[in-house]
Amino acid sequence: MNKTISVFVIFMLISLLNFGQESEKSKVYFGFNAGIGQMSNGYRLTPDKYDFLYSEGDLHFSAGTYFSVFVTERFRPRLEFRYSEMKYQFNWSDTYSGFDKTDTKLNALNLNLNFDFLLLNGNKFQLFASPGFISEFIVGDQSRTYKTDGTNTLNKYTVITDQYPDANTGANFSVIVKYKLNKYLGFTLTPGYNYYFKEFVSDNDKKYSKSFLNFGIEYTF
Repeated sequence: MNKTISVFVIFMLISLLNFGQESEKSKVYFGFNAGIGQMSNGYRLTPDKYDFLYSEGDLHFSAGTYFSVFVTERFRPRLEFRYSEMKYQFNWSDTYSGFDKTDTKLNALNLNLNFDFLLLNGNKFQLFASPGFISEFIVGDQSRTYKTDGTNTLNKYTVITDQYPDANTGANFSVIVKYKLNKYLGFTLTPGYNYYFKEFVSDNDKKYSKSFLNFGIEYTF
């Protein structure tokens, strides 16, 4: 932890140096990015009333757009609208012969407010530290059930209950690395982490979180 704090302080000190670049103040940015993510504790951690055992799902996809503007030479608020997926699975209990497992994918819309701090501003590269707040709303779900005879179906069975939150909020932190192709266009790489304030289901004793890695483009007006 001390090493992490030391590295962050060093970056903050470097960010105060004048690199001889043109001022970013008042510049407006529009961006698009997409990538992959992985949930942690993003499923029911204990068996439900049907004795189904839940587990982590595969990597999920997300994509989004954002709008931002520098209000000072080093700070820009960024409003982001995203589509994201979450995945988990469960194994059927022995009570239900012929059923093996079910994979569930949730579709979510996110409205996020991020606060980008420009740490490094070079000729070709920029580095941002970006804390923020996230809101997430589940808008759909799909389940694929695999049977012991090798077949599968998209049918929804009455024993499959909604084991996820309809909405959640949280905090996030990400780092944005930007390569400036020219004066107007740049490519971005954004690793980050979301921490949600509410458990995935009320019976869980741990909050859930999400790590992600996004690739994108950013246009400067």
